[in-house]
Amino acid sequence: MKHTTSAYSKKNSLVLPACLLLAVLLFNCQHQNKFSNAKDETSDDISQQLAYDLTNPHDQLLIFEKIQGDLSGKTTYSYSEGRVFGIRPDKSDSLNVYGKEVFRYSGCSIKIMRLLDNGNVETKSKGWLLYQDPKTGAFLSNMVNPYTNEEVEVPAFRAGISGEVMTPNGPNVEANFNMESTAFNAPLNLVFTEMGDKMHVTRHAFTKWFEKKSQTWRTEMTLHTYDFDKKYLYDRSYTHIPAVFHWTGETSWLSLLKMSGTPGHMIWTSSGATFLNKQDIPMDFIKATEIKQPEIFAKPLKWEENGKK
Repeated sequence: MKHTTSAYSKKNSLVLPACLLLAVLLFNCQHQNKFSNAKDETSDDISQQLAYDLTNPHDQLLIFEKIQGDLSGKTTYSYSEGRVFGIRPDKSDSLNVYGKEVFRYSGCSIKIMRLLDNGNVETKSKGWLLYQDPKTGAFLSNMVNPYTNEEVEVPAFRAGISGEVMTPNGPNVEANFNMESTAFNAPLNLVFTEMGDKMHVTRHAFTKWFEKKSQTWRTEMTLHTYDFDKKYLYDRSYTHIPAVFHWTGETSWLSLLKMSGTPGHMIWTSSGATFLNKQDIPMDFIKATEIKQPEIFAKPLKWEENGKK
């Protein structure tokens, strides 16, 4: 197993529990480009033949954006399913109180991307998530907080980030809330691990944002991982790199749980993939979205004629 780590900092599209789109990932891309002969080479020889410099900030940007979507401009659907747990370190004498599964969720991010003349990547997107019962999987509008036994409203969530321009020195983000992140004003810090004919990539960031509803600053640590066939790094003409995606985040308590001041935090996890067709998203999620947020699928993403979002 071989590790290649860059000397650069933090992440791209900000994954916030308050804008969980994202979770973002990949699967079934239809490309005609061929790849051959790599299986017979040693790991060292293969690394020398990669079409990307894994320590170069611009090459890291291209790899990362091709994982997130398709630079040809095709609309992609990044779908993920996740679980959320509460941790009460002050209640370690009882494991049933120390840790509880609070809810599950499904989320999606629809996006279009394009490569700009200066090498940056512009994205237009809309993301959302639906809360689910941890036992039945039913989509919820209300749920019982397992820590307080109080019923709380869990409305369908709409992401506050609608687009960004990703540069070798971090993203320029369009959002409807204030935030700070170690991803800003710093190149990506992707960590690559070769595993046979597969590539494993990780990135992390620390973020805080101001939540208008509660008028408080929220915090989060995120870790994203991506696994894909190494063959996609041998040919720069691929506009999309199909990958399996996993995300883990540590956050403060969601304000909707009404647990402000309670010791502890939440752990979020999700897994998913990116699809080229809406029909590849689970049908029950599509139906629930059309009921709870019918405008999402009704208005397709498109670039304005003047090039602005």
